Amino acid sequence: MSLASFLAKKIVSSILTILAILTLVFFLVRLTGDPFAELENDPRITPETLQALRRLYGMDKSVVEQYISYVHNMLIGEMGYSVKFSKPVFDAIMERLPYTLALLVPSITLSNYLAYKIGVEMGYRRGSRLDIITLALSNFLRATPYFWLAIIFLYVFSVQLGLFPLYGAISPGLSFPSFEWFVDYLWHYAIPFLVLVVRGTFIFVLYVRNSVIDILGEDYVAVARAKGLPEKAVKSSYVARNAMLPMITVMGLRYAFIIDGAILTETVFSYPGTGRLVFEAIINRDFWLLQGVMVILSISVVLANLIVDLLYALLDPRVRSQR
Repeated sequence: MSLASFLAKKIVSSILTILAILTLVFFLVRLTGDPFAELENDPRITPETLQALRRLYGMDKSVVEQYISYVHNMLIGEMGYSVKFSKPVFDAIMERLPYTLALLVPSITLSNYLAYKIGVEMGYRRGSRLDIITLALSNFLRATPYFWLAIIFLYVFSVQLGLFPLYGAISPGLSFPSFEWFVDYLWHYAIPFLVLVVRGTFIFVLYVRNSVIDILGEDYVAVARAKGLPEKAVKSSYVARNAMLPMITVMGLRYAFIIDGAILTETVFSYPGTGRLVFEAIINRDFWLLQGVMVILSISVVLANLIVDLLYALLDPRVRSQR
């Protein structure tokens, strides 16, 4: 199969997946209940006002009419109006997205790099003291929820040692841009960043380690050694380079989830990113905000998978015939 045919097939598959996701998101969000149900018990809200609100947000229409309107609006980029924040959903997301990008892009990049470097060394030194210690630490952190690790870091470094603030991204009274604002942001930023890097590194280090162990048993590695190549050259050109392939999938999916943010980590630290925005949308039954975030997240995952498939096809032509 040619690269063009492979890419066309994947694009069509991605479009169909996105359409299926739009439908699934529409019905899943509505399982959370009526967003205006709590207002029915508020004596300050008259039935006429409640009916006007439902009419304004299209909740007085049938499910089929709501679905058609929803799909049409999503296809033209109109995500609706947030009940919680009284602003367009897109604007609410864009206000929080820079904080999430600033937190997750560096932390994911650094943790991927560390996982790759540590994993290669672990695979090469299988059974050594380094491998045993790192393997135990990796298994422990893989079983540790983000929020629990975040609470431990917060308790130790903020409550007990008092080195970092307890919550937020910026102290009140500081305005952007200024040097004081930047220093204060880094002060708040340090602990959430450290939590994501530590857990992210040791979650994915096993992927690389196991890949290296498998590659060391391949014939081409044995042939390279039989030719008399230095072990350093075998390690860098034959083992480490091929161990990078499984990481492409991991990296693609991790970057795809940036819009979702680290929901639990951002919630623990009250960090104003998109992860906390999702939490607030669920708590407040904000249909339109939750729909917008979930649709963007889903599309980003589909696009990330498409890019990963393309990279795999470029790096390993055998993939084109297998898929």
